[in-house]
Amino acid sequence: TIGGNVGENSGGPHTLRYGVTTNHTLGLEVVLPGGDIVQLGGNAVDSPGYDLIGLLVGSEGTLGIVTKIWVRLVPINETVKTILAVFASMEDASSAVAGMIAQRIVPAAIEMMDNLTIRAIESRSPSGYPVEAEGVVLIEVDGVREEVEAQSEAVQQVCRDTRALSVRLARDEAERAALWAGRKGAFAAIGRLTPDYYTVDGVVPRTRLPATLARIQEISRESGFRIANVFHAGDGNLHPLIMWDADEAGAEERVIDTGA
Repeated sequence: TIGGNVGENSGGPHTLRYGVTTNHTLGLEVVLPGGDIVQLGGNAVDSPGYDLIGLLVGSEGTLGIVTKIWVRLVPINETVKTILAVFASMEDASSAVAGMIAQRIVPAAIEMMDNLTIRAIESRSPSGYPVEAEGVVLIEVDGVREEVEAQSEAVQQVCRDTRALSVRLARDEAERAALWAGRKGAFAAIGRLTPDYYTVDGVVPRTRLPATLARIQEISRESGFRIANVFHAGDGNLHPLIMWDADEAGAEERVIDTGA
């Protein structure tokens, strides 16, 4: 819900270009703990004084109950292109992400998934991801037609320069929707492989993605837990999913220690 988004300051795959909930919240009506009803902001893009909306958005209901929300609307983009780049290693895949950012290319979304996640997705609901790939990067560019064409070509060239095995454009809306359905269903797909999983949520500089992913694999080998990676690569927001079984004696302590 929009209220849930405000409570959590939610983001998502397209945060890279469009920001999180606070970037789209113009005003709030809030019931304070004492019962007073206040309105912060409203229809204006910006309000004078302290950024109380920024304080409330993401406060998870601890500061008040939000009863009305004014949001900023943005035009529907003229053109959208979705690109899938396939790599023989997660190191190459993360190098592609770093390469895009280094060239000041800012797509709407850059998502990355490893082989374990890809296989889970394709076994649950085939979405067009190659199960032999060690890593894939899903990129979306949008905007006016000329801008999208230029950005799409630049993205594809960066992927080729960083040793992509293949780079393909979604042919139509159906293929685009299937790719995104697979990505958005990734967590549920992992849930079919393991009784439980523990999600770690952290952010690293994009230049550190290769080293961080390598360390995650080391931790997986050292701990004995399988770890799947599916994350918002464009802003370095990692979500390692540590697979475990709550019925196994001592597993909870071990998995928490592994995630730390």
